[in-house]
Amino acid sequence: MIRLLENHEKVKIRSLYEHCFRDDTKEYIDYYFDNRIRENEVVVNEQEGEIVSAMHLIPKVVIAGNVKTNITYIYAVGTWKKYRNQGYVKEIFEEIIKSMHQNMDIFTYLIPSSEENAEIYRKFGFEYVMDKREMEDPKHRKKPSHSVIRRKAENSDLVKLSIFAQQAVNSIYSISLSKDLEYFRKLKEVVEIEGGSIDIFVKNKVIVGYRIIIDDEVFEEVLDNSVQNLSWLGNGRTPYAMARILNIRKTLRQLSFKDFKERYIKIADPVIEENNGCFKMKYHHGSVKLEKCNEKEIDKVDFDVTIGELGAHIFGYKSIPGFPPVCRQDSFFINDYV
Repeated sequence: MIRLLENHEKVKIRSLYEHCFRDDTKEYIDYYFDNRIRENEVVVNEQEGEIVSAMHLIPKVVIAGNVKTNITYIYAVGTWKKYRNQGYVKEIFEEIIKSMHQNMDIFTYLIPSSEENAEIYRKFGFEYVMDKREMEDPKHRKKPSHSVIRRKAENSDLVKLSIFAQQAVNSIYSISLSKDLEYFRKLKEVVEIEGGSIDIFVKNKVIVGYRIIIDDEVFEEVLDNSVQNLSWLGNGRTPYAMARILNIRKTLRQLSFKDFKERYIKIADPVIEENNGCFKMKYHHGSVKLEKCNEKEIDKVDFDVTIGELGAHIFGYKSIPGFPPVCRQDSFFINDYV
């Protein structure tokens, strides 16, 4: 049976969480279960009164096409070892994806912990949409000039930091988490629990960048053009975040296309039946109208894609040759904070 846990029941799944995510520190797990889990939904698969699998759903606010949108981050998907490979997580995924679609969410995302798990998520329509840049060799790092101060962010800095971050991120990325004050308040708590820090760069009393360090790794870095030479990020990349389009029509309406002629696209979605089939795409005043093809139009298909391939193209990660561009390349910027 698939069901949502009540708040008073959520403590029951701590042992399952610890069983599945053994790299997480006790301090972090304490913080998550004491402070954050109440804000989230926890979906479980229960068999004969025993919870065998769980999925945490964390509400997020993203900026997509310059519009604030509520979506859900899928987090901490896990099953007791003795119950794995029996389809229990599959049942949760199918139930939740259909529910999100009915709720008119445009997309959802997750961060796979391994390539093996990424292959599992592809079966449900997820595909990579963002890489994590690897750190540059420390010997190549430059120190700030005398006009730039790098220091740890204090609580009193967070309002100005959120203003800088939102403006900077919006100018670079098409899809990002809303960098509002609440984002940085929560993130600062998590970073400090993990023994990390948020460093800000200040020039003429104005914040011009920030870098978040956890476990000696760059978790997030946003720098103004004037201090780009101080970046600790190199050119190496590792696949990081996966996303899944839920409501195709709403997604295409919200994200801007460049002008294009009428196109026909066939989409295969393993979970959401309404997304399956042949569609006619029409461009009109910056947005896209999507209509089901009639019988005479089925043979006109220009593109035959999966829902995952379509998402990777829309978010600027991997292009479908000949398909109209939507977001700029590498324009998806989301991390895995809780």
